[in-house]
Amino acid sequence: MEHYALITGATSGLGLAYAKWFAGKGYNLIMTGRRKEVIERRAQEIKDKYACKVIVILVDLASEGGIRKLLASLEGREVHVLVNNAGFGFRTSFSDTDIDGLKRLIYLQTTAVAEITHHVLKGMKERNKGIIINISSDGAFAVVPGNVTYAASKRFIATLTEGLHMELMGTEIRVQAVCPGFVDTDFHENNGMHVDKTRKGMFGFRQPEDVVDEAMKEFEKGKVICIPDKAGKLVKAMAEYMPKRIYYRFANDFVNKNIRKN
Repeated sequence: MEHYALITGATSGLGLAYAKWFAGKGYNLIMTGRRKEVIERRAQEIKDKYACKVIVILVDLASEGGIRKLLASLEGREVHVLVNNAGFGFRTSFSDTDIDGLKRLIYLQTTAVAEITHHVLKGMKERNKGIIINISSDGAFAVVPGNVTYAASKRFIATLTEGLHMELMGTEIRVQAVCPGFVDTDFHENNGMHVDKTRKGMFGFRQPEDVVDEAMKEFEKGKVICIPDKAGKLVKAMAEYMPKRIYYRFANDFVNKNIRKN
């Protein structure tokens, strides 16, 4: 039976970077996404460069039907690596967020992650071997105004991953939650946000490939909760140790100065 690395949301950004990383390590790939022309072009580029098998599954994982379609597509295929990357966010206050979009976000970044992981984990436990990487965010530890549901969903992912690590101790199944800060992807534009991607320094944007390389180095060291940049580590520490009234003011000021809705 052929074995694969399954990467959700693999059309671009971190998902695509993970697909390339695991293809470079000799894995066949299952890549999910919604933009047919783009993901098929990316898949062909990976096949040409790495001489691996790539299966593309066009699916919207923010729906029950989408999850069923994906899980049915995994029949007869051993998933040795799972990267739960698919996700999106909003830059609106909670009360102003479209309720249907809110439900989709919660479904995609909680239910879909849990259900896909649960399904794949069965085979991993039978083989006593596997890798599960869940993409969270530094926002899981430091919520800011305008992305409260996104941050809550990413906190779920980080907590789920940490709990899985404890349940799987003593096995050869390893898990990691990657919690990056600003990454140079199309995430912000796709979600109606304007940010200055030329910004330098600690709070500048990092390339997806650099984030993945750093996260995988930390994975090899056994790091379960990986914050792959200094800014994220600082923000987490501020949220945890700064007096809350001061942090709340800082978070509001940071959003107003650095992120605005188009």
